[in-house]
Amino acid sequence: MSTAMSTAMSTATTEPSAPPLVTSRRERALRDLTAEQRRSQISDGHRLIRAVRTRPFQLYSARRHATRAVTVDAEEWLAAVMPALRAAVSRTASARLDTALARARKRMNEYGVRRVGSAEAVAEALSDGKWFRTQRAHMGRAELRDRVARALRHGEPVELVFPVFSRKPFSPVKNRGVAPDTAELHSLARCAALAHTVAALSPTGCRFTVLADGRKYNRACGTPGPVVAAYQDTLRRWVTDLGADGVLRVVDYEEWVARGLGAADLGTREEYYQRRTAALADRYGRLFSAHAPRESLERLAGTADPHDARGPHDAPGPRGTPAPHGRHDPHGAHGAHGAHGAHGAHGAHGAHGAHDPGGVGGQLAHTFWSIATSVHYTALGTGHQDLPDGPCYPDAYQEAYALYVAHLGRPLTGPGAGGLLPAAPYGRAATDPDLHLALREEAWEAACRYVAISLTDRDLNLVRETAPRAVKLTIHGKPGELHFTTAASRDANMTAQHSTGGYALRDGRARPTFRYRIEREAAGETPVLLHGAAGRGGDGPHLLPQARLERMQQPIAYVDDPAPLLDGTFPRLLEDLEI
Repeated sequence: MSTAMSTAMSTATTEPSAPPLVTSRRERALRDLTAEQRRSQISDGHRLIRAVRTRPFQLYSARRHATRAVTVDAEEWLAAVMPALRAAVSRTASARLDTALARARKRMNEYGVRRVGSAEAVAEALSDGKWFRTQRAHMGRAELRDRVARALRHGEPVELVFPVFSRKPFSPVKNRGVAPDTAELHSLARCAALAHTVAALSPTGCRFTVLADGRKYNRACGTPGPVVAAYQDTLRRWVTDLGADGVLRVVDYEEWVARGLGAADLGTREEYYQRRTAALADRYGRLFSAHAPRESLERLAGTADPHDARGPHDAPGPRGTPAPHGRHDPHGAHGAHGAHGAHGAHGAHGAHGAHDPGGVGGQLAHTFWSIATSVHYTALGTGHQDLPDGPCYPDAYQEAYALYVAHLGRPLTGPGAGGLLPAAPYGRAATDPDLHLALREEAWEAACRYVAISLTDRDLNLVRETAPRAVKLTIHGKPGELHFTTAASRDANMTAQHSTGGYALRDGRARPTFRYRIEREAAGETPVLLHGAAGRGGDGPHLLPQARLERMQQPIAYVDDPAPLLDGTFPRLLEDLEI
């Protein structure tokens, strides 16, 4: 096989030709996956762009951050939070287990059984609205039950795989540092509670694998490797602290893929990805303008790709669901463009003249707006030399970054270029557009790489091929996958890696919250800093995650009321903590 897989790939202007590995796996992907599943997917970034545009000067400066922060002993914080979280995991798992059994009995007719078995009970746990928002059209209960039953028949644990927890990006509007914080800790607690529930219902137990995919998407975002490694290390330590080692594990996605593919196939995957990236840049790069990204991306989203997300050799199949009109406009100025928007003005643009925002062009446009606040920009250095330690964002950097994001939808020249021009530190003139042109080009190149690696792995059907009997969880609802929410319902659309964690304390209890940093600081929330970890065995297993936060001067959490931390009542508020 290695000889066949080393066959040279021909160069194409729109898509790379596929080697045998890709061709054979893509045929199975076409059989097993819908067009929507084969599309790349990234979290929507428009809410954040709007938040920054309305609050570009609301980030705390270093001085203001120091004066507003509350500092607590790292050991005392752990002594309060970890036992409360372990108790919440146990309490939640017990309650959801009872709920799953009760609901399975009520739905025996739907399952076509006269007595509830383990497969039906597990299926109910994996349909629980506390954790999931899966649409019935994406996966029904009977289909889910059948998947679980296959694993049980083979004597295997019920396997859940969940690609998530890439890293915290270098993005001062999202966070004040790149280490995991309370958001990741609470998301892991939710994973642990689900895993314990399924393990209790399954006679073969449960294996919940978090596929931490930071190295996969480093191809696009460029987060330094030591930052990703430290991020994953903290997650693993926290799984242990939560007492969930037996049911939950954090695995590096690239290592997981390498074990499934082998060295030769891994090289083929990388080569195919590189060619796919070049093909996307060649086909769509001419349509993108860093001077006017909004208008050019609207045109790009309307350009049909004859291969869609399937590639040039795929058989015809159902097309992906088109993105809503206005989805790619962070300003909302063309939210209902219809006949007067991208389609009406450019209805015949592109080689094929079709409006297809659900195709590759639409995926690139959507990805640009999302990834623009996640790229580790080389054109705007952070000054953060001793990775993964040390403060991340000097004041000049975060001010320039926020104004870059706020200005992102505006053309840099011509009509509509007015308003605040982004600041440009490090000796550049504030009116010089070169810095922002460079940043926009970096974001565009990152979008191409993100879509390319996503589609490459979809073509290879990697998750299904590597773990054929696993149930895949996703933060984006898709057919055949379970839409798992890593935050409580009030913040269900947020993910830990792209937010900061905290607690709402004003109503006499501690409620976990997930917010962008700029939202928290605009609301005047209080950062909670740790001390004592870095100088007290901080390199040991117990306090290393807290030492990383301390050295980075990154909050472990934000709170809306610092009084419980100051008067010692915070631990009591955690007694009824929900996850």
